[in-house]
Amino acid sequence: MPAGPGSDDPPTHRQLGSGALIPGAGDMLAPGTGASEPEVCVQAPALPDDDEQAQAISDLPDGADRFTFGRSLEPALRRVCEGRLSQVSWFRSDWQRGGALTGFAQWTVDDGRVLPAFVKMPVPPCERHWLAALQSHPDVVPRLFGHGEQVEGYDLAWVVMEKIEHGPLGSAWLGKEFDLLAEAAGRFYAAAAQHPLVGQPLQKDWQAIYELSRKHAHNGSLAESQRWNAVLKKAHRKLKDWIAQWQQRPCEDWCHGDLHLANALTRSEPPQGPALLVDFARTRVGHWVEDAIYFEHLFWARRQRLGDRRLASMIAHQRKHHGLKVSEDWPRYADLKRALLAMSTPAMLPHDGEPHHVHAALEVLERAVG
Repeated sequence: MPAGPGSDDPPTHRQLGSGALIPGAGDMLAPGTGASEPEVCVQAPALPDDDEQAQAISDLPDGADRFTFGRSLEPALRRVCEGRLSQVSWFRSDWQRGGALTGFAQWTVDDGRVLPAFVKMPVPPCERHWLAALQSHPDVVPRLFGHGEQVEGYDLAWVVMEKIEHGPLGSAWLGKEFDLLAEAAGRFYAAAAQHPLVGQPLQKDWQAIYELSRKHAHNGSLAESQRWNAVLKKAHRKLKDWIAQWQQRPCEDWCHGDLHLANALTRSEPPQGPALLVDFARTRVGHWVEDAIYFEHLFWARRQRLGDRRLASMIAHQRKHHGLKVSEDWPRYADLKRALLAMSTPAMLPHDGEPHHVHAALEVLERAVG
């Protein structure tokens, strides 16, 4: 894609002090018609080798409120964006991890068109890296208009990207939301496979998690506590083997880390796609079944939503479609992940404590222990 109207120069990545604008980033967008194949090659910021650093959000000055402090930096952010960014309508929601400040705005592209934009700060290095790194791959992530690691001298990474009009995916897609997300995951895995693996797989202390689950089952925190006590006692006999096998899983993939319907949007009205993925704050090296079973477990208590769909198999099919490796023993790792997630549910009551989900996890664990 040319750097500007009438130019034959290759696209460049203009450094603007603490930020970078992506030349012509909006030229591929035809409002109301979706986007054509992206040709822009965006220089992605380096991904730290250490996963904690990669996923960490910058600290604010002592005593600063993230929302108030972030809003006060808006004029500086607009200067960094060379006047292309309009005034921002900021908002914050309880579901936003880490208290990120987000807002809607408009972005002026090279030919003068004004496009809807989404602003987010601070963002972890991991998220900024993947949004930039995946720009050259079609239908994986929203278009990135600009990004940087500082505002007004503060280490406060930010991104300005295309505002996707439709989503998150949900029941309005009449069941097709699951197909669209599986397809989006396949495109992500295919694109991410072209980038070298950095960092380490996530290794949880499953033994400590088990002990916490037993504690909650014993102290009456759970409904059906007798069934939980019985199944956890059986699980304890298998736990060491489960952990050993899970730790030996091949970790040769980039995992999104938070694959679910709320992190998928589309440019088209329901029930159309394709879906684009957002929120790469937890992306790291691992085995693709980690994403698949995490997504699946969100519907253990709502299996009727899935119909006859088997989410892990759908994602495996998409990987094969893109020519990616799918080992014959992937169902064994999927079963291990199911068992470990189900065993963890009593330990995660603040997050996974909805009664129907806890009951569904109990049934999954009962099947796992036999």
